[in-house]
Amino acid sequence: MDFQVLTFINHFWHGTWLDSFSRFISRRRSMAIIRTIVISLVVILKKKYRKYMLLCFVFSAGLFYLVSEIGFKTLLVQEIGIRSRPYITHANTIKPIGKHYSDSSFPSSHVALTVAMITVLIILFPVVRPYAILYALLMAWSRMYNGMHYPSDIFVWTIIWIGCGWLGVVLSKKVFRLKKFPFDNRD
Repeated sequence: MDFQVLTFINHFWHGTWLDSFSRFISRRRSMAIIRTIVISLVVILKKKYRKYMLLCFVFSAGLFYLVSEIGFKTLLVQEIGIRSRPYITHANTIKPIGKHYSDSSFPSSHVALTVAMITVLIILFPVVRPYAILYALLMAWSRMYNGMHYPSDIFVWTIIWIGCGWLGVVLSKKVFRLKKFPFDNRD
């Protein structure tokens, strides 16, 4: 089922404007620019909690790297081996778009960091929830559309990435000795 879903997504409107759109969404440079803009706006609009919010993002990103890049992509790969990317395993069926990575397909680092950072935004600013969720879904779709990941590489581990974002907020709250989240009283 994993492969069938991936094939459907990868072939759906392939060769159209969606190729450029998907390439843009999952390009590391685009991701860095979008995250920088969002974090900058958050810091500018809520100056009173600037350090707290930045620490939330740093903790969630740090936890993501610890769990995903060190835990799964380094240590686990040594134990169970690499899961090749779909466009490598199914070269005759899956059409790759964008940069061709040779590391493990599992888990999706693009989606993992996106979900961890967006979880922080959703907790701190519930008003952005629809936009944040839309961005996370677009990132997940683009990684499959680009032929880089199977659906299970993305969705099975989403709860871990949400946990990294949530834990980043909780740890930051403890560091700043806050009894409640700073935005609970809508200031």
